[in-house]
Amino acid sequence: MNVTVLYVGSSLLAPLRQAEAEINSAYRLDLRIAAYNFGLSLTESEWREVENDLKAADVVFVIHVMDGENATRLLSSLERYGEQHRAVVVINCMPDLMRRTRMGQLDFGQLLRPLRTSGTEIVVGEEAAPLGKKAGRASRLVVKVGSWMGDQARSHRANKSRSHTPYLKLVDRLPGLLRFVPAAGKLRDIKHYLYLFCYFLQPTPMNIRSMVLYAIKHYVREERVVKAAIDVPPPERMPAVAIYHPDAPSLFESFEAYRKWSERRAGKQNARVLVPEETIGLLLMRPQIVSKTRLHYDGLIRAIEAEGLSVVPAISTLMDNREACEKFFVEKEEKRGKGKKRTAKAEDDGGSIADGFTSHSRVSQIVSLTGFSFVGGPAMNDSVAAAHFLHDLNRPFRSVVSLDVQTVEAWEQSGTGLNPVQAGMQIAIPEIDGATEPFVYGGMPEGGVAPVPLEDRCRRLARRLRRWNRLRNAPRSELRLSLLAFCFPPNKGNIGTAADLDVFPSVWETLRRLQADGYTVEVPDSPEVLRGMLLGGNSERYGATANVAFRMPADEYRRLCPYVDEIEKEWGSAPGQINSFGGDLLIQGIMLGNVFLGVQPTFGYEGDPMRLLMARSGAPHHGFMALYTYLEKVFRADAVVHVGTHGALEFMPGKQVGLSGACWPDRLIGELPHIYIYSVNNPSEGTIAKRRSYAELISYLTPPIENAGLYKNLASLKELLTAYRQTTD
Repeated sequence: MNVTVLYVGSSLLAPLRQAEAEINSAYRLDLRIAAYNFGLSLTESEWREVENDLKAADVVFVIHVMDGENATRLLSSLERYGEQHRAVVVINCMPDLMRRTRMGQLDFGQLLRPLRTSGTEIVVGEEAAPLGKKAGRASRLVVKVGSWMGDQARSHRANKSRSHTPYLKLVDRLPGLLRFVPAAGKLRDIKHYLYLFCYFLQPTPMNIRSMVLYAIKHYVREERVVKAAIDVPPPERMPAVAIYHPDAPSLFESFEAYRKWSERRAGKQNARVLVPEETIGLLLMRPQIVSKTRLHYDGLIRAIEAEGLSVVPAISTLMDNREACEKFFVEKEEKRGKGKKRTAKAEDDGGSIADGFTSHSRVSQIVSLTGFSFVGGPAMNDSVAAAHFLHDLNRPFRSVVSLDVQTVEAWEQSGTGLNPVQAGMQIAIPEIDGATEPFVYGGMPEGGVAPVPLEDRCRRLARRLRRWNRLRNAPRSELRLSLLAFCFPPNKGNIGTAADLDVFPSVWETLRRLQADGYTVEVPDSPEVLRGMLLGGNSERYGATANVAFRMPADEYRRLCPYVDEIEKEWGSAPGQINSFGGDLLIQGIMLGNVFLGVQPTFGYEGDPMRLLMARSGAPHHGFMALYTYLEKVFRADAVVHVGTHGALEFMPGKQVGLSGACWPDRLIGELPHIYIYSVNNPSEGTIAKRRSYAELISYLTPPIENAGLYKNLASLKELLTAYRQTTD
């Protein structure tokens, strides 16, 4: 007996393998489940295997396949082998695939004509089935869900603005009510489909096993199936939203229950746990938790806790993350006193206002592990609603990447990094909602059945989150900041240039504002004085283009930078010929209290300064690497601010998107929080900065311009040319 499952994601393979073993052990059906992740790019050899398994399949499940080459080829394969299948069950797929659902008399194409109830009957197409008194309520529920299924069959775009949440709540009530629905004709098959749908929506290992068994029991008419007397339990129910922790015995349906457990785990009731300023809110995909394919989540949770931070890992419905955020990340308090709009605490936290309540955040940052839209999930994107909610909550929003539709090995070997599907759903779509830090932290290994954490990436991400927290929580007078100006084209006296930005006045105004806000800053008397300090100073002594703030001996550079050997293969022995003096590397810049104003070094190829930026391999020169090594490990900056559009760090060799620890932008920025002052009229390269150097962009407007016209001798020349043309005509 053969069941073929074609799906997108990483949560189904492990429970399917478990189901195959348990069903064969319990019922000896000689069952073989062939499962393929259609999010991956399949080779021709793999497609031949898919074709063979489809040809041999008794039951076919198609789940979450939305578009792409795999979907197109699957449509023709289902058409070719459809007569051989006892049942084809299509769930949450593109409309053309939804119409390929075949279960007994159920034809999804007929759902183009919506279900309806009429008096004591439920009407399916032209067929009517009688209703008993108890069946009325259940059948009306079937009508509602069936109409939604019809919407999917017609087009997943038809009702883009409608929320899926009401239907998810309806489906949650279905198992207890479906037993009252008549099991006759087409209605019987709709009932079976909805049962399968309920099993799928709660993809615990038991429910996935039951989903397969249910389809076999009702659609594979074989003697061995009848003799097996298959018993299929009702769907297990799991909470729609909850808090998960790998050390907890069960899920928590309230924040208070999680708080009490966390305090007991810490060893004493008054332990300092879940302090908002030190707590990270994680949004987890519900299928991964209930299917127990969650090792990658566990690895990240433990890495964050190892940095001394608390964590609230909230299971989200995926369609709308606001429900989980409001329930677990937001503390509501009654307003105090008539007419007061918010408490002092809420004012401090930037909390939003609800009728009769003030609210503030329980977390310092929100990190989504789900991909897709914050509001809308994979079905739609309501970025306006997302922006409104996140603005009120006033906490940074990150979206990090698990490799669900490509293997870890494929990602590591790829010069591109993430494949288009992965980049779209886990980078581009979350960016619409303002997400940053697109950091790869885990994924599916080659030949694996569930995602695993990438331990080194989890540690790096956790440290970055901790350092972002320090920026918010530490006394401003203690924070150390680095502002970096650029020099391009090199050797042209262009230090402090940027597209559409007057750099030195901008830096000077920034320093003044930092000083006013409590940072320890020494502000020069004017932008001109600031420029003179940076470009002058001791620069002539070292033959440098700017003042030298620090000389890093080559031995210290070797000790602090783990990548020296790789750089030496490209540029020779340290310290090299660029930004060096004697045996030292020169860090150009000036110290202004706790602020370092530095100069990003040139690219290294003087005759072709863009060469390194376009190289598929190579490395930054020693001077470039030494600057960022100095910032993180000597100056110990709490953040780096690149001033203006644009520098070179984000264009250094490495993957295009979804960087690894072998990519030079990732190595250069390290664990430093990165803020980039960037021109608003260059979103394409700004996106590169966000994706390849984990930058938070602060946009500046381009200066207003008007047609300057001609003046002085140019105006006279124009008149002469005009007169000449008229004369010759």
